[in-house]
Amino acid sequence: MQKPIDGIWHNETITGVPVLLTAINSNGDTVNVGTVTTDGYYGTFSKSWTPPAEGEYKIIASFAGDDSYGGSSAATSVTVGQEASTPTATPQIQTNIDNTMTIIGTGIAIIIAVIISVAVAVLLLRKR
Repeated sequence: MQKPIDGIWHNETITGVPVLLTAINSNGDTVNVGTVTTDGYYGTFSKSWTPPAEGEYKIIASFAGDDSYGGSSAATSVTVGQEASTPTATPQIQTNIDNTMTIIGTGIAIIIAVIISVAVAVLLLRKR
């Protein structure tokens, strides 16, 4: 029976569940990162944490379960520390050249040349 997430009368506030976060380093040492509460609507969570040392860590999120849902867990890995420095090429930004002023300047020069040619022709015809 599907019901709206916020209740039949849209008056329910959903709270998340506690999730225990544990980190295991490459030596197998376990570090308790802490317990967080998930977002009740999406199941997401976050935690700021500074590991004790650089290296690779497997992060395990564990939900112990409750009256309505059994326990579950998930894991991911992160590497903490400096990455190997690889030089990256600086991307060259392509710029389109704006030729508007060149076109306007050329047009004005042509108009001036035509005006001068017409003026010279008129002066030469008058002298004859």
